[in-house]
Amino acid sequence: VGQLDFLPQHGFQVHVGTLRPTSRGRILLNSADPKDPPTIDPNFLDTEKDVVEMRKAVRLADELIQQPAFDEYRGKRFAPTPDISLADDEAVDEWIRSSSHSAYHLSCTCAMGKVVDENGSVNGVDNLRVVDASIMPSMTSGNLNAPTIMLAEKISDNINGLPALESESLPYYVAENWQTHQR
Repeated sequence: VGQLDFLPQHGFQVHVGTLRPTSRGRILLNSADPKDPPTIDPNFLDTEKDVVEMRKAVRLADELIQQPAFDEYRGKRFAPTPDISLADDEAVDEWIRSSSHSAYHLSCTCAMGKVVDENGSVNGVDNLRVVDASIMPSMTSGNLNAPTIMLAEKISDNINGLPALESESLPYYVAENWQTHQR
């Protein structure tokens, strides 16, 4: 079952992914003509570490779904198909490689400090800025939407000559046993 396939009955799904992949892709210019599209190679799952983490994530997702709390909701597994043994590393790895997708949260291709400065200005190029998730120096451990908006607002303020907002220290919740109460 693919991302755009619709099933004729109710169901639920679990998505897994690596938050800190070690595989690195690249964007290459095909010519000096800015109208020519670049070649984009995300190079997903290039490192063994990324594949192992995805394998563990698939198995953990299945373990969670097999809990008694899901008994009345759980039907037949669609993906990976039931004929794929989750105990077989090679079979799981093959399914991961053939079925994974990006979730469209690509970032860090024009990293701040390497390609752009703290204001999004491209190093060595006058009057050109990049103001999106590509300038993040490292991946966030969550959705890119809020941090990208924050980054764009701060750079927009700089472009418009506005001062940076004052730093605030706000309280936040930390569970007492957060270091020992997780799996």
